[in-house]
Formats: sequence, C-alpha cells, structure tokens
Amino acid sequence: MTDDELDILLKDKTDFNKRLRLIACLYGCEDERSVLALKHLAKHDFVYVVRRSAWQALQAKGILIPEPVERPRYVILLERFLERAKRICQKVGDFCVGWSI
Repeated sequence: MTDDELDILLKDKTDFNKRLRLIACLYGCEDERSVLALKHLAKHDFVYVVRRSAWQALQAKGILIPEPVERPRYVILLERFLERAKRICQKVGDFCVGWSI
C-alpha cells in the first residue's frame, strides 16, 4: 500500500468499516508508517469503534497510548466548531484593534 492510498483511507469518512479493515491490515505490518497510522486513528477518528480497535491493535504491538474515551459524535463536532469560532473571534478582534468609534 502506498502512502497516498494510506492517506486516502485514513481520511475517508464515508464508511467506518473501511477504516476497520485498514486497522486489520495495519495490525499485521511492522513498519513505522503503520504505527503512525494506527496512532492517528486511535486519537482522531470520529467513530469510537475505530478509535478503540486502533488502540487495541497498538496495545497488541506493545505500544502504550491512553485508552480512547467514548464520546458522542456531536460532542466532538461541537468542540471543533467552538475551537474554530474562537479562532475567528480572535482574528476579528485582532483586525479591529486600534479602531475607535
């Protein structure tokens, strides 16, 4: 599997079953690229089952990372939205510094 194919599968959010099959493939690989991909899935995927499966694969390989926390999807999306809103407000505030009414 090439790096481009791996990146496409990691970012594919259309079907979590694809990412579960990817985890099964990466579990058998011993290279650093597979470990990085599993860490990315364990930390950043929206689906708890995918995060948990990636974490289990890493545990089986002897790589210890914190266990993923089960959170509803809306909480993850809300956190990302609030972070973006915070950055936008900071940029607008920086832009308006020095203006007087």
